[in-house]
Amino acid sequence: MKILYVVNQVPYPPDNGVRIVSHHAMRLMYEAGHTLALAVLTDEDDVTNQRFNNAAKMCETGMTWFMPLPRRNQWLVQLFAALKNKLFFVERYDAKLFRKKLKRLISDFEPDVIHFDIITMLQYRNLAPVGVKTIASINDSYALTLKDLITDGNYAGLIRFYRIWQYRMAKQYEANIYPLFDAIHVMTEVDALYLKALNPDTNTIAITNGVDESLFDIAKHNIGKNDAVFVGNLVGNNLNRLVKFLQDGWRIVHKAHPDTKLHIVGKLCTQTRPVLDQFDGKYGVSFVGYVSSLIDAYCDSGIAIVPVNKNSGIINKAIEAMAAGHAVVGFDKTFSGIVGAHNEEHFVACNDYVAMGNAINALIEERGRLEFIQKSAHAYAKEYFSWSTRVCQYEALYHIERKA
Repeated sequence: MKILYVVNQVPYPPDNGVRIVSHHAMRLMYEAGHTLALAVLTDEDDVTNQRFNNAAKMCETGMTWFMPLPRRNQWLVQLFAALKNKLFFVERYDAKLFRKKLKRLISDFEPDVIHFDIITMLQYRNLAPVGVKTIASINDSYALTLKDLITDGNYAGLIRFYRIWQYRMAKQYEANIYPLFDAIHVMTEVDALYLKALNPDTNTIAITNGVDESLFDIAKHNIGKNDAVFVGNLVGNNLNRLVKFLQDGWRIVHKAHPDTKLHIVGKLCTQTRPVLDQFDGKYGVSFVGYVSSLIDAYCDSGIAIVPVNKNSGIINKAIEAMAAGHAVVGFDKTFSGIVGAHNEEHFVACNDYVAMGNAINALIEERGRLEFIQKSAHAYAKEYFSWSTRVCQYEALYHIERKA
């Protein structure tokens, strides 16, 4: 089978929620003997030859390229999006040169199936020739994600009104475009059911991410450790959640257990600087910065903080930490996509940041309970989240019967 991947980030290394899906889908299909091609339209500022060449190794020679996203005035993009009744970021990824190059690649490669990654790239579906299957791999529903963010009070004032308007547009967009594809790949049944409710003609297939299997090997070294770790991109909502946890949750931990450390792992940038200045080297907090190896991210701790409060998708950092033998502390919604896992057995769910601080204190003070959750989480992740178990699911996705 010949599979063309159309993505908005170079799928290497698999170190964020976007790259993880495309990288491992490509890796599994390459190892299964399928022929691959790759087209990338990206706004990343760290695309190096080494990164791209690592991804290209899985593809047919001459059938890979990447293109920087053309710079456009954001206000003009917003205007065109409004005039076309499109979402802002969809309009932003509308690039005529990319469309022209992709059309040529499709003609040269002659794929059996085209895997469009993330909602921004779905607008290029109309380039697929008749008879070529099209898969939209969207991670989770953007409308459902917005609904959670709005409901949880993340926005105020004019921003809130804008997000509500965007949420309505997202529902309309997802209801109209997804039925055009042969299948919509999502992470969880929660997203699948939500999209089905928007439009019953949408063919949804849930295949969760796996975890880097090297994490399974370090769990035995982490059992019993009570230092904590936060792993994630230190921008936007992630950074806001971290700050709230530091202010409301970690202060409780530090007061009760001043020797307990919190390692914060993620790429540092200008947005991070005020938080770094306030907390780094104080209250037991250290900002590690970006690390390329997940083993390095999780090797010095036994409790993971994952304060992601949304129903949609699966939280990769939660299942990674579980695989590495950590007791994961988060919100109830953090674990909604992890089917079969149970509170107080595989993780600890809390209502707010203060409760997270109290939960961490309880884990530190009850070593037997801490080790039970760490061991149970590791065993659960090893049984259900090995990437090797996803091969047949992805092949079935790409072999799906075309709709009449």
